[in-house]
Amino acid sequence: MNKTLFKSNIKFNWGIFAFISGMLLIYVTTSITMFDPDGAEAMMAMFEMLPEGMIKAFGFDGLGADLTSYLASYLYGFILLVFPMIYTIMVANKLVAKHVDSGSMAYLLATPNSRVEIILTQAIYLVTSTFVLIVFEISVLIIMAESLFPGLLRIKEFISLNLVTFLVIIVVGGISFLCSCIFNETKNSIAFGAGIPIIFFVLKMVSEISEKVEFLKYFSVYSIVNPEKIMNDGSYTTMVCLILVGVAVILYGSAIYIFNKKSLAI
Repeated sequence: MNKTLFKSNIKFNWGIFAFISGMLLIYVTTSITMFDPDGAEAMMAMFEMLPEGMIKAFGFDGLGADLTSYLASYLYGFILLVFPMIYTIMVANKLVAKHVDSGSMAYLLATPNSRVEIILTQAIYLVTSTFVLIVFEISVLIIMAESLFPGLLRIKEFISLNLVTFLVIIVVGGISFLCSCIFNETKNSIAFGAGIPIIFFVLKMVSEISEKVEFLKYFSVYSIVNPEKIMNDGSYTTMVCLILVGVAVILYGSAIYIFNKKSLAI
């Protein structure tokens, strides 16, 4: 890994990191402050005022009376999937395709660093920054939960949920990163690097609206984030984590290989 390039990535991507982190922080803190252990029924009644299809699509139909179930349904059906997805799509494109498209990749390749070292640094930055993004938000959430509602959050199960969520986001980021390495132009990198994850997410939301289209969940990686299964079935969590790690290794490994072998128009 090239430390200079890694630091440069931090400098040029801090804006999008700060924006996404700030948006997530707003939702995370709001979700905690909205919870009322004595008024869970009133809270669920409020959500029931929304159209049924919308409630199911956003995962609000499973809001539980306890803090852990409430957070799992409120945050992991939409918010903590969409914002990290936006982050990985934008950053993955900036890390490779945008450099090639603008011609700045030529300056990176003119340094004594090999192609593998350069692209490996970019991959490490994407994974590391995503990890920091998720860990920061979840740390704030856990600290607030323990401060406002001591002992109500099932931390072990909650961490398992976030581990699976993080790995899903890493896989989605791997798709965008692979597209960024395949295509030399930003427009194509974004078209496929954003299009595929968005299609996955739409399929996941549509599959939850009606039993008639429930089969669509099998075509979306986001459907793996099933809070009820993850928090109550350790074997399911272990299995999906191993699968996601394997898929992530294939995606990022393929991206590094393709970038190292491809002919760059610079």
